[in-house]
Amino acid sequence: MLIDLADIEASMPLLTRLLAAAAQPQVCGAVSLQVSASLGVTFYPQADTIDAEQLLRQADQAMYKAKLAGKNRYQVFSAAQDRRLRATHDLLARLRRALTDQELVLYFQPKVNMRTGEVIGAEALIRWQHPEQGLLPPAAFLPASEDQPLAIEIGDWVIATALTQMDTWRAAGLVIPVSVNIGARQLQQPDFVPRLRTRLAEHPTLPPDSLTVEVVETNALEDLAHVAQVIAACRQSGVTCALDDFGTGYASLTYPDFDYSTSIFANIGCYRCLTA
Repeated sequence: MLIDLADIEASMPLLTRLLAAAAQPQVCGAVSLQVSASLGVTFYPQADTIDAEQLLRQADQAMYKAKLAGKNRYQVFSAAQDRRLRATHDLLARLRRALTDQELVLYFQPKVNMRTGEVIGAEALIRWQHPEQGLLPPAAFLPASEDQPLAIEIGDWVIATALTQMDTWRAAGLVIPVSVNIGARQLQQPDFVPRLRTRLAEHPTLPPDSLTVEVVETNALEDLAHVAQVIAACRQSGVTCALDDFGTGYASLTYPDFDYSTSIFANIGCYRCLTA
């Protein structure tokens, strides 16, 4: 505990000296022993009311961050960052409940041939029909789940719901292909293609090529070899693959396994279809 500090910056030289002192070698007989320290630091008072136990918890949390950052260093607890982490954790818990409570919905945006005006397909777009906040766009909740197992569950739900809607349309005489966006974490799963085939098998009247898997270009570039294998397996199953957000990375138009034909289409309008 350091007291009578003029400001936060005044503690930094002392923290550096503490780390240096801990790293000094100690001679034990013929052996020289050396260790390093990781320091977690927090300050009082703070904007929020806080007690001694919370202060210790903050310092402990900061110390573990110092270890993760490479050890032999200090890390200052950030109340703002902690609030963001708590908000993200709360959002993930609420989003999981939204998936269970069927608050997630799909809207279908038509794909239109600009030369003929013909609707040649649709893109499935996820939304959250929040009971208090209204209809939320994907940017309001999907980024929080990108690196979480929940992203896989949501992605699987999107595919299943889109196929069910296509079946409903087909029964009503409307036959159009639908594309779905695939997140990076879902695409990297070893069982992605088997799960996709299982979903297709649940709708035997739907031709596999009526479903298009859209891969974001930046996701594809992270592990191009793996993505190429996934795309090849999808094509073997009859599923079409397309590159989404083309031009945001460095993909080549000569890449053989992607369908770039969607570049001549424009997405116009957006409407929701309810599954029976």
